[in-house]
Amino acid sequence: MAPRALTIDLADVSIALSGEGGPLRWFLDTQTGSTLLLNAEYDPAQNSGLTAAQVEADGARFKPIPAGDSHLTLTDMGAFAAQTSDGLLRESLELALAAPHPERRFRAVLGWLPEEQARWHSFRQGRLEERARAWLKKLGLEP
Repeated sequence: MAPRALTIDLADVSIALSGEGGPLRWFLDTQTGSTLLLNAEYDPAQNSGLTAAQVEADGARFKPIPAGDSHLTLTDMGAFAAQTSDGLLRESLELALAAPHPERRFRAVLGWLPEEQARWHSFRQGRLEERARAWLKKLGLEP
């Protein structure tokens, strides 16, 4: 069966999959393609009157977006470091990833290099969008 085309904001799904911001509850509306964040600020009036309980109860329409996995973030960081052409930067990133608190140390290395930091964000976004597309495909959806 061919995937059903639906207008979906891949950036929103990517944010949900990233896990940044802590353990949040994100859902995809498979009818409209919109993403819903169920948190303390969730307002049913902004979502066709649907309460959080209704969203959570309707598993056929609303699919929970899987929470981010910190191991995948570290995998992405390692892949980014491996493809970095600057040998000194690559070594610094690899050392950061081998140390305690690798995510924080990785970001600290890039904090001094705005161009590399922008390249990392672009790389990471691409990886998240790949995961978003794969997850949507499992649901039979194509953005």
